[in-house]
Amino acid sequence: MRIGFIGLGNMGRPMAERLLGSGWDLTVHNRTPAKATSLVEAGARFAPAIADLRGCDVVLSMVGTDDDLRAITLGPGGLFDTPSTGVLLVDCSTVGAEVTEEVASAARTAGGDVLAAPVAGGPSVIPDGGLAIVCSGAPAAYERAEAVLESLARKVIYAGEGATSRQVKILHNLIVAVIAHAVAEVSVLGEAIGVARADLLEFVGAGAIGSPFIRYKAEQMKSLDFSAAFTTALMAKDLDLGHALAAGRADTPLVDHTRATLHDLLAAGWGEQDIAALVAYLAGRNGIDLLPQP
Repeated sequence: MRIGFIGLGNMGRPMAERLLGSGWDLTVHNRTPAKATSLVEAGARFAPAIADLRGCDVVLSMVGTDDDLRAITLGPGGLFDTPSTGVLLVDCSTVGAEVTEEVASAARTAGGDVLAAPVAGGPSVIPDGGLAIVCSGAPAAYERAEAVLESLARKVIYAGEGATSRQVKILHNLIVAVIAHAVAEVSVLGEAIGVARADLLEFVGAGAIGSPFIRYKAEQMKSLDFSAAFTTALMAKDLDLGHALAAGRADTPLVDHTRATLHDLLAAGWGEQDIAALVAYLAGRNGIDLLPQP
């Protein structure tokens, strides 16, 4: 089976490396060709244009926004801007249901199909196949892509037809954002009353609510290294999508508070930093100077 991959960013590149290491016949494309160099050296092929991937059986994509997905699929030279050879796009991005339906309609018109397959888990778990993936789309599309996805994930969930998986992923990210906000806020409170955040975060990570996510964010909040695994700008985008899902359906005061705080963080210039930067931002807002802690 010939596999294509579009988007070699923080998540896409290690996912492509994992597929290549699992033995798949892989061709990759990225707007910046230099990001594909190590993959090509390891045995992948490079597609200078997205149209070059139309001969693949399955193409995975990992892009940032709704418009990015439209660009690689519906734009000039996109995967589905002309009749294809039946390629299946497995899109792993976190985007809305509307753009998913829009692209899926174009894919079917072009003789292909789309499986929405957003992922949970950061770059650090990908080399060991530690992602979780939730999929939605036609059953035949899922069956076609299942073996490829199982190379990437410890758990692959099929949630039915349509774009249901997009909503599942947005709801997941609302929980992630609220947890990160709570950990940062309480860490700042600890500093304010004389509790070293390193001690607090180590205790939280070892306790009943400890999780890989909390432990990873705790390390960033202790060291004050906010190199982005997932940027504040992207998380704010997901909170906006969640806000739209909730409108007229349910009150979400915790989510609303976190969303407002993330937009404050964006306005303060932290958009390209990891969301763990909340701890520094909230400390500054309370007049507390943080120092790195081991």
